[in-house]
Amino acid sequence: STFLTNYNYGSWGDKFSLNTFILYSKNHDFFSTSTLVTQNYSQSEKIVVKDRAFITISSNIDRYFKYISSNLKLTFGSSEFTYKNIVNNSNLREVKSNSVNYGLELRSGFKGFFNYHVGSKWSQFKIKTTTTNSYTDNLTFLDLSFLINNKINFQLQTERYFFGNLDQKNNKYYFLDLEARYTVKENKLTFFLSGNNLFNTKTFNNYSISEISISKTEYRLQPRYVLLKMEYRF
Repeated sequence: STFLTNYNYGSWGDKFSLNTFILYSKNHDFFSTSTLVTQNYSQSEKIVVKDRAFITISSNIDRYFKYISSNLKLTFGSSEFTYKNIVNNSNLREVKSNSVNYGLELRSGFKGFFNYHVGSKWSQFKIKTTTTNSYTDNLTFLDLSFLINNKINFQLQTERYFFGNLDQKNNKYYFLDLEARYTVKENKLTFFLSGNNLFNTKTFNNYSISEISISKTEYRLQPRYVLLKMEYRF
């Protein structure tokens, strides 16, 4: 059984717009799992269980402020997943998974040589069975664009990641990318200068939890590099 509704106020060109989306779904019978977890291996088999429910809500608000020539965007989303499973031959246990995210962005629409896009987003996750685990992550970014003239422009992109359930030495990551363009002749000859990972971040860690496991994944990143490119059209 599924219920879906959507409300939209305003349109793309209006100073104010609102969009809200709600979805509720219930599975009267569904495939769950019976899992055997040991020190050396885990084994799962399908079982049929009744009554699994899912609800999600998302909403965003856009408001244009003429006196600063910028658009403010607010976002909110929440979802909850309720189901049952079996672990290590126990009785059926209820699992509740809940996530909430919210954020804001400010994007300029200047007619001059400079524009910006700045924002921050928080993500909260909680899973509850016989125990409860939760964490909060954050992503903050700042993008700058400079149009010096018809021939020269460049963009800066910065990001900061924060992971709430990692240790203090590994829970913050910073990134900076640069791209510059110099057009010698329109639609003919263009030079590009690209720089990636300019803060030279060497690793990136991620954290996730489920009803039976907690995992941390580490990625090795490509070190700082700068490229000079040329584009020539015949």
